Amino acid sequence: MTNVRNTVGLSIAVLLVSLFVLGCGGKKEVTPLPVGAMQEYRDPQYGFHFVHPQGWVAGGEAGRPRIYNTLEAGQRFMDPTGPYPDGVLMSVDVIRASNPAEQKTAILAELTSSGFVLGQPAPTTIAGKPATKVPYTANHSAKIKETGHHIYLELDTVLYDIAFRGFGDLYASHATIFDSVAASFTLPRAVEPGRDATLPSDVFTDYDAKLFSFQYPDNFNFENAAKGNNDLALSLRGVRQDCSVQFIVFGAKGLTTEKVVEQNKGKYPGAVQGKATIGGQPAITLTYTAARDVQRRVYFMVKDDKVYRVILDWFKPQSSEYLAAYDKLISSIKIK
Repeated sequence: MTNVRNTVGLSIAVLLVSLFVLGCGGKKEVTPLPVGAMQEYRDPQYGFHFVHPQGWVAGGEAGRPRIYNTLEAGQRFMDPTGPYPDGVLMSVDVIRASNPAEQKTAILAELTSSGFVLGQPAPTTIAGKPATKVPYTANHSAKIKETGHHIYLELDTVLYDIAFRGFGDLYASHATIFDSVAASFTLPRAVEPGRDATLPSDVFTDYDAKLFSFQYPDNFNFENAAKGNNDLALSLRGVRQDCSVQFIVFGAKGLTTEKVVEQNKGKYPGAVQGKATIGGQPAITLTYTAARDVQRRVYFMVKDDKVYRVILDWFKPQSSEYLAAYDKLISSIKIK
């Protein structure tokens, strides 16, 4: 009798687990992951931008970014049957084409010939413009399945191919996140006729640097900055390579703003000293000529025993335009 009860109990347990795992029609139910903290990717070549989960790994190249949830996921998509964990990928390809519609047709034909099973195309929108969503599946082996979708945006001479992909159940579990990323996708702003495209944009973007936040012209792009022994180092560069913004934060070691400037002033020969504010705190500036036609202003400010140093470089013949943008950037800084 005991064995019968145990067998019945085990059968009921298995049934309950099966009902929990399987949804309507016998399909496995996957709980969508919540959208958490996000960070921005801004393409340095074409200027489009979007947000993706904070901490995800950016790869690819300018005009062809690949954002993976882990470094190993990048290997998985390059070698689907290799010894790598499942992962997800979001990517953008910008394709110059005289006939974007024909280019899209060619890409879909190539996917089909490569073994991808395409679903029914459906109308959607991306960046507020009509686009086409094409779902797909790919069985790389009996146990390895890839699922995803492409969004194709056809413009006059450009085709955007925006893809969201995942192995196993990860594509389904990231559905809400993928929707959020797609909703954030923004095309580059058209240059006003007659306006110098190298000047700082009138449109500013918010950025959270953890220790502080600020706004910057949306045609300035982030670049790698060596942190060294500093608490933080950020660098942005404009369309002109001689125009940039740098943020460096390091320990003040008990020094005041005046003492920090006194110790560092020798590094900036011929600099003219001035006064300013950063995040509502008194700051000191040093302004001088850094190179031919390049003017530089360095801001120093101490708060909570940390030195905040901001370095601005601009093209001297266009000082009024650059300083207007830089003044807006400096006034937007909020120290946390």
